[in-house]
Parts: sequence; structure tokens; C-alpha cells
Amino acid sequence: MAAALSDSLTRAFRRRVITCLDGDHLRIYKEENSGGGIREIDYQDLSRDDIRLFRSRFEKELMKKKALDEHEYLSTLQGTIVRGVIDRVLDDGSLFVLFFIEELFSSRELYALCPLHLQSPRERRALKRGEARFFFVSSVRLVRIERVFRHDILLSRTNPRLTEALLVKLSGHGGIRCVRRIAGKLSLVVSTTKIPRETVKAVSRELGERIVV
Repeated sequence: MAAALSDSLTRAFRRRVITCLDGDHLRIYKEENSGGGIREIDYQDLSRDDIRLFRSRFEKELMKKKALDEHEYLSTLQGTIVRGVIDRVLDDGSLFVLFFIEELFSSRELYALCPLHLQSPRERRALKRGEARFFFVSSVRLVRIERVFRHDILLSRTNPRLTEALLVKLSGHGGIRCVRRIAGKLSLVVSTTKIPRETVKAVSRELGERIVV
């Protein structure tokens, strides 16, 4: 963050600025007017405008770093499955989904979107608020709208990997692959181990389609 703050302040002051963390203390160095050297700035030497500018830039960089750290953490969800509850059905048929992830000492709630085209044809405009379903996390994107960072989590009910992951989760076995899927109708699955019939039936009910192993 110190490097990013240095670049930001350099552009703001139109003079080279270097910031570095010394323990809990942030040191600021600025190039002299003559360009003959760099000196450390004492906070008492800063004008009110300088302090206001520094505080603004520091808060922006801190917010950016927090968003990037958060994105690195949430990106681990991509390619996994989550069980979520439909919180809202939007006018275009998209599902606004609430789900929880377990953290060290608590669980955390997150919201995600499952667009209409990523729902199986049988489920489109049929799923209701309050219903719980498994979803495949297709992507996690960090977006910035004006000064605010947010994470857009995209969910899918049509991805073949949803079938795979559900069978692996419920059976406890690996070596399962969905080679073809027609969402809402059929999933063709190959496996290196025998999948219990109860597991196949449970996944079939969840997806509303036939599972052929």
C-alpha cells in the first residue's frame, strides 16, 4: 500500500513523494523544489490543504487495499458450490441469492446473482423467494462504481460442474465427471467408483433432471 500511496501523492503534489511504514509509523519523504534531494516531512510542517489531501489519498488507498484483499479471499469461492436461499426474484427473472460462508469464529452472509439464462429452463420464473438451492459459483468480480468497490458474485444452475460437485459432496468420493448436461433434463456422468443410488437420487431431485451414470 505504501508504494501505491507514494504514486498517488506524487501525482497529487506533482513532485516525487515516497512513503514507507516504519512499524506503526508512516514516514513521508518529498522531493525538494530545487530537485536537489529528498527530505522527510514533519506532519507539523504540512498545511491544512496538504493534510486534507494526504488524508483523502490515504483513505482511498486504504479502501482500495481492503477491497483487493477481500477480492483475493472471495475469489477462492469461484469454481465451488454454495447452498443459498432466494432472497428476491427480480423483474427480469434473475435470482438475488443469500448464502453463508464459515469463517474462523463466525459465519458471514454474502449476496450473489443468478441470471435467468443461468437457470435451467424448467426453473426459470418458477423458483420462489425463500426456496433453498445449490448453486455453482461461476465468477467473482471486483467492480468499482464511482468511489465504491463491490464484489459481483455470479451463480449458475446450469453448469455441468454443479452436477459433479453435488455428487462428490454427497457421496464423499472423487473421480466423478459430468461429460454432458442438458440442464433440467439430463446429466451424463462417468465415475471411477460406484456412486450410491441414494446420492444419485438426491442430486436428481435437487437439479430436477435425470442422472445417468
